[in-house]
Amino acid sequence: MFRQTEPIVRSLTRKRKNIESTPPITDYFTTIKRDRSQTEAKKDVSQKLDESLHDTCVRSTSDYTEHSPLFSLEDLRILLKVPLKPSLSDIPDESLPVGLENLPKKVYSHIFTILDMQSVTALSLASTKMSTRVRCYVSTHDFYRRMQLDHLDFLNESFRPDDDEFFENDPFVACGALIKSITITLNTETRARVFLNICRNLRNQLGGSLQGFGRMLETVTDNWKFSERRIMIKAAILIDPDLRRALIKVLTAKPGQCIGLEMKVRSGLTQLFLTKNQDVDEITPQEVISFGSWLSIVIRNVLEKYQGKLYFILFGPTRSSSTGEFVDWTYFCDEETQKYSIRKCEPNYKKLLKTLLNGIRALRIMNNSKSSDDWWTGQKIYQLFLRIIEACGQERWSIKASSMSLSIDSPGLLSEYLVNCLDPQRSDYQSLLTEAAEMVCLVRSHLYRWSSTPATYLAEPLHHAFNHLAQSDGHYDGGYKSFLDKIWKVQQIRLKELVKNAKNTTQASNRIREELDGQLAMARLLCEFATTISLHNQHAIHLPQDVGDEIVNEPQEEDEQLEQI
Repeated sequence: MFRQTEPIVRSLTRKRKNIESTPPITDYFTTIKRDRSQTEAKKDVSQKLDESLHDTCVRSTSDYTEHSPLFSLEDLRILLKVPLKPSLSDIPDESLPVGLENLPKKVYSHIFTILDMQSVTALSLASTKMSTRVRCYVSTHDFYRRMQLDHLDFLNESFRPDDDEFFENDPFVACGALIKSITITLNTETRARVFLNICRNLRNQLGGSLQGFGRMLETVTDNWKFSERRIMIKAAILIDPDLRRALIKVLTAKPGQCIGLEMKVRSGLTQLFLTKNQDVDEITPQEVISFGSWLSIVIRNVLEKYQGKLYFILFGPTRSSSTGEFVDWTYFCDEETQKYSIRKCEPNYKKLLKTLLNGIRALRIMNNSKSSDDWWTGQKIYQLFLRIIEACGQERWSIKASSMSLSIDSPGLLSEYLVNCLDPQRSDYQSLLTEAAEMVCLVRSHLYRWSSTPATYLAEPLHHAFNHLAQSDGHYDGGYKSFLDKIWKVQQIRLKELVKNAKNTTQASNRIREELDGQLAMARLLCEFATTISLHNQHAIHLPQDVGDEIVNEPQEEDEQLEQI
C-alpha cells in the first residue's frame, strides 16, 4: 500500500551507502556520553521495572483498539521530552533565523525520511537541538511508515545472515542504533520504556512478528553493563503482551500441559535474546561469552525452581504430530526400544544432547572469562543441570542420557558430579563410590567411540576428583585409593560380563575389542594415580637406623622439610 505512493528518489536515497572515504558527520561535532549515576548502579535491577513497565503496559493497552497502536505516541513524547502536540508547519524557534537546526517540523520529517537511518542517527548525535528534532521525528507516524518500507525493501533484497551486507542494511539494527543515540542522556529505566514503546508500535505496524527485534535489542545494549541489560530484558519480554503471560503459565503448569504456549515461549524468547549461532564448538570464544551472557539474563529472570523447566523449553528436543510441533519431555527418560531405535540412535542422541548442553557450556565459559556474569559457579551450573533433569517430570533420565551428558561436558558437569558423589560425610558414600566408578567407565566408553583418546578428556575431571579426595582425607590411603580400586574393579567386571554374555557374532567381538581398547587408552592415566599413592607410601615408611643417625645431625631446616613430606 505504501510502496505505490513512494517516490523513486526516496527509495534510492534512504538506503545505506557504503562509502568508507566519507567520514561520519559526528567527526565534526563534540559528543558527550552520559555518565550513569551510582544510585542507578546500586539499584536492585532484578525488580527495577516490574511495576513501572506493568503499569505502563496496562495504561497503554486499556485504550487499545484495532486501528490504534499498542502504545500511544503521546506517552513516547513524554518520555523523550518533546512537545506533546507538534505543529508540522511551525518553526521550532521563531526568534532565530531559519537554518539547519531551525526548520519547520514538516521539513525535518521529509529530510529524515529521505536520509538512510544511519545518517539520521549521526545527526541525532551532532547537537542537542538536532537530537530534539530527531526525537520529534521518532514520535510521529512518519517514522513507523518509513520503518515499514525499509523492512519491505530489506526482505526483497533477500539478504542472508552470513552476508557482509546483512547487518549494514538491516533496518532493525539501524533502528536500534537510533534508539540508543536519542536516549543516550536518559537513565536506563527510561531508555527501557522508550525502547518498549517504540517496539510495541513497530511490531503493530509490521504485522505482529517478533522477528528482528532481537537484533535491535543487541544493538541498543551493545557495550552495556550486565546489570543494565537485565533491565532491558524485562522491557523486551513485554513487546508481545501475550509472551509474558504464556511464560508464567507454562512455568507453573506441568510439563507438556500447555503444548502451544511452550512453543510460543520457545520461539519468542529465541527471537528476542538467542538470535545467533549457539553451537559452542563452531563459534568464537567472544560469541560463546555473548551467548552465555544473554542466556544468563533470561534464566535468572525467573525463580530458581523454574530455571530448569525454562531451560528445557528453550533447548530441549521437539517432536512433530498432527497438531504441530511440541517439546518432547520424555525423550531422555525412555530407554531405547525398537520403536525409537532409529530416532534414538547414538548420533541423533548425541546431537540433541549437545544442543541441549550448549547453554550449560556457554555459562561455564562465560563465568571462567570473568568478563560478564560471574554468578554461575561450577556448583550452580551443576544444580541447574539437575533442575533440567527434574523438570522432565517424575521419570529420571536414562543411564545413556546421563552418561552422555557428562561425556559432552566432562570438564564441567563430570567434575561436579564426581565431587558431589565422593563426599565421605554422606551415609551412602560406599554406594556412591561404586556409582561414580561405573559412571567414569561409561563416560570413557562414549569418549573412546567419539575420539579414541578418552584420557585427554578425562584427565581434568579425574585429577579434580582425586585431589578432592586427598584433601578431604589428608592422605592418599583413604578415599583416593578406594576410588582408584573401584575404577579398576568396575573395568574388570565390565570385561567379564561382556565375555560371559558374548555370542559368536561380529557385534559381540567388536564390543569386547572396544572395551579392551578403551581400557588400554585409560591405563596410563590411571597408572599415574597409582604412582602417586606409591610415592606417598615410600615417603611414609620408617627409615633404617643408620640413616636415621645421619639425619639427626642434619640442619633443623631439613628436618622440618622431611616432617612436612
